[in-house]
Amino acid sequence: MILGDERAKVADGDTPQTLRSAIYPVQIHGTTYNLHDTMGLKSGSDTNEDYGKALGNLYRLVIDLSDSGGVNLIVFVIKRGRFTRSLHQNYTLFHRGFCDSKVPIVMVVTGCEEMEPTMDTWWIENEPSFTLSGMSFADHACVCAFNGPGVSSGRYYNEDRFKKSREVVSKLLVQRCMSDGWKNVRKFLFSSLS
Repeated sequence: MILGDERAKVADGDTPQTLRSAIYPVQIHGTTYNLHDTMGLKSGSDTNEDYGKALGNLYRLVIDLSDSGGVNLIVFVIKRGRFTRSLHQNYTLFHRGFCDSKVPIVMVVTGCEEMEPTMDTWWIENEPSFTLSGMSFADHACVCAFNGPGVSSGRYYNEDRFKKSREVVSKLLVQRCMSDGWKNVRKFLFSSLS
């Protein structure tokens, strides 16, 4: 959605498309941002081997980023649904475990195109669950992440919602991305593992 084309593979089912971190440079308002797409952590449906591989890949990515400029923002992407224990565990792992709560984290909720009266309705209804569980975000966006099926005149069913979503997420990245990346990852991770 942010790239404006289909370079990053997206899974429709349970089989992950992103097995290793992939980097996607994108220009937003004349500034280049490097988006790192990572393997998602589903916990409940993943095998221990898949979950272990995902954690190892994420750990290496954070170390690599720490060594080459730092971590500037965590974008926590979830599909619209109910608050789950695995959401809380993954938030804790990314935000607190990998980045010592020093990097801003934003939530992007996909699949909100059917919410009424606005896509943000999901956040209004579910934000108390996150707050009560100690999960706080620097910002959020409830979005439509795909154009949907084609309709007449070369347009797509979700085209307007998709375009608005792209603008909202781009603005969120620009506003919440730290100018100086956080670099103390290795020291914190090694000390937390001992």
